[in-house]
Amino acid sequence: MLLKLIIIAALFFAGCNKFDEPAAENDVPETPNITIGDLHSLLNGRTLDIEDEVIIGGYVTSSDRAGNFYKSFIIEDATGGAEIMAGLNDLHNTYPKGCYITISLKGCAVGEHYGVMQVGLHAADYSTYPTDYFASRVIADKHIRRYNITRNIAPRPLNVSQLQKDMCGTLVSLGPLTHSTELSAHLWDGNQEGKWQGYNIFEDSSHNQIAVYTSDYADYASDKIPSAKVSITGILQYGKIEGKEYFMIKMRDEKDCAHIN
Repeated sequence: MLLKLIIIAALFFAGCNKFDEPAAENDVPETPNITIGDLHSLLNGRTLDIEDEVIIGGYVTSSDRAGNFYKSFIIEDATGGAEIMAGLNDLHNTYPKGCYITISLKGCAVGEHYGVMQVGLHAADYSTYPTDYFASRVIADKHIRRYNITRNIAPRPLNVSQLQKDMCGTLVSLGPLTHSTELSAHLWDGNQEGKWQGYNIFEDSSHNQIAVYTSDYADYASDKIPSAKVSITGILQYGKIEGKEYFMIKMRDEKDCAHIN
């Protein structure tokens, strides 16, 4: 009962705020009644089953075209980012980068994974994940609505020392960074060949560290990591690798790593 009152209160206060709503080109979007950041702040490490008419909205910032995102995509509003567990392939065709999305959360579960708010269905009791995939087009279409509205969301330029946990799920860009081959080779799921596959550690000039994870299925997983200074762009995450906590970046494709002259 208390949890439901907290959510209702959050919806009330969110409705009192004035957010910059995008102008519709053809379709008129549903109006979100809570921001991603406000909803995320209610979790406190729990997974919530949403029974009320809760709507969030944002622009797509990820892409599964290169294979580093799997059956999910990221949306971002002015307050934070959320991972939508669509459970479908080729999401870059249906929900391309920059398109505006609203999510009807009634009947959904909302949790947190690697610091990112995650939206999906209620996970099985034996699952180690906070939510499960929608898994079918029918279920996804019930909750996800796409509009003929697009906006290029630029990554937030930051230094590693400026990162905060409430930024997880948002698109960031960090640099200049240098790949640490020694640290990367000793990580679990790291590699000694200087390839993107697995976990890799990058450092700035003050030796602040950031981890970059690349799926085995990414089309650039076997490519060599540049030895020069680079900037890294991607979705910010936070988690443990071999017991040590790191901020992590999940790149969308190899172009998210750019040389710095």
